[in-house]
Amino acid sequence: MESHLSPLHNNAIVCLFMILSFKLCIELACWTRLRLNRGISRPLLHILLSSGVIFWPYFDESDWSWRLNALVPAVVGVRMIYKGGIVRDPVDADVANMSLSNSPGDLLFGASFLPLVMCYLGIYQFLKPECAIVPAAFLGDSLAPLIGSRYGRHLFQMPFGQSKTMEGSIVGVFLGTIMGCYFYSYMMGMQLLPLRMILAYSAIAAVAEATSPANMDNLAVPIVLLFSAEWVQLLIPA
Repeated sequence: MESHLSPLHNNAIVCLFMILSFKLCIELACWTRLRLNRGISRPLLHILLSSGVIFWPYFDESDWSWRLNALVPAVVGVRMIYKGGIVRDPVDADVANMSLSNSPGDLLFGASFLPLVMCYLGIYQFLKPECAIVPAAFLGDSLAPLIGSRYGRHLFQMPFGQSKTMEGSIVGVFLGTIMGCYFYSYMMGMQLLPLRMILAYSAIAAVAEATSPANMDNLAVPIVLLFSAEWVQLLIPA
């Protein structure tokens, strides 16, 4: 059935659904923290925020308002910076959900980097392959601590980095990125990249996450992936 909505109204409605979706995500993260396991809320919110890309195909690019796709991550990023740098309330719900050490300062790093990266993707890489690759890496990165805490046996630590496990940072990120590439490509109706390219991006994401400085993986991993995208396409042509 043909839609009678104007592009502006269509994009505003899609943005509203993104807002409602993220509100539900926050409630789900709080519930898991209080009822199940505190360590789940942070990776869960990371996955759900980066999964906002599944709404992007519904934006109408014929109007400037398609850029509203960046509204939710922009607000989340500013909120994390405000609460981590100005309010600094150690009992705030966002600190409890997102901080690894109950420190408001943690919100200035990983918690704010991810939404700001999503803003960049939404404005400058809209519906390009990078929109599936980077969120896929965020999915793998979010699975890393969950896998590492349960199955991790082989510890390592890079200079300026935190102690990690091979099972989480290498295996978890690698497999999670592969799964994420398939999932996000399908959900956005994008042509699936060849398996060899997906494996290459997943390996790059795993190495970048394993070697990133402490609390910088949400920034280091997408930067490495974005800068390596052209080389991967040249060396491993589709």
